[in-house]
Amino acid sequence: MRRAAQRGVAVVTAILVVAVAASAATYMLAQQSATLNQTALVSSRAQADSWAQAGLDWARGILAEDARAGATDTLDEDWARPLAGLPVERALVSGAIVDLQSRFNLNNVVNGGRRSDADVQILTRLLESLGLDAGLALAVLDWVDADSDLAGNGGAEDAYYLGLARPHRAANRPLAQVEELYAVRGFDARAVAALRPFVTALPARTAVNANTAAPEVLAAILPSLSREEIRALVSARRKIAFKDRADLKTKTPAAAAAAIDASLDVKSDHFLVQVGVSQDDVQVAAEALVARAAPGATPATAIIWRRPLY
Repeated sequence: MRRAAQRGVAVVTAILVVAVAASAATYMLAQQSATLNQTALVSSRAQADSWAQAGLDWARGILAEDARAGATDTLDEDWARPLAGLPVERALVSGAIVDLQSRFNLNNVVNGGRRSDADVQILTRLLESLGLDAGLALAVLDWVDADSDLAGNGGAEDAYYLGLARPHRAANRPLAQVEELYAVRGFDARAVAALRPFVTALPARTAVNANTAAPEVLAAILPSLSREEIRALVSARRKIAFKDRADLKTKTPAAAAAAIDASLDVKSDHFLVQVGVSQDDVQVAAEALVARAAPGATPATAIIWRRPLY
């Protein structure tokens, strides 16, 4: 009887040992699988980042080659054609290059450290055409200029910003990115979303490229032209791009000549490069502001800033 009980205890003990061993083995296999999956994801992310960098380098090469090929920039050139999806090993790479000089540079409202009335008026007209408060132009001016004097009704300096629930000061320097508008008086998500397609924030004073600008931007720069004349101008460039300012003037009324000389050109030096990579289960997207140097300069392009999108 005692022997039978001992055998029963031994069997139970053996079963428990086997169960513990099986549980330990299962746990170790699960841990090993998780580690392998994590390693694979890290490897895929690293490879995706490499392809994103390669895509950015490719875009810089396209822009450098385009600068050597001609003195104008149009929407018919190679850089303007998006890359829908290029299979590369286990990845799919997409990308696009956007001419940022097709947009009005918000930092132009200050020129040589002083208010540029002509550019403030351009921004005012653009805001009005979009159904936004024209006073936002003065808020942008006060944010960008170096002084602490109010530009006028709608402007804002430290006294306003320090009284907010989340106080901050006016930047009193050029905008680095358009998203800074969220911190400027009067700008909410709707206003920024409406304005974003037509404005940019570039580190140097820039002219708008008449070959690539949206009709809304051209209309803000050329107030002497009617809507019909703006549409005719856009239609004309689709057929034959403007080769220089003189060519542009021949296709516009004489009253627009001064505005063309001050604010329009037919070439661009600043571009937004957007790259997306899909590698296994990893998605990577990034964008960069690329500035193009004069032909023959080294390096041909420079990255002003770069940021991940997700």
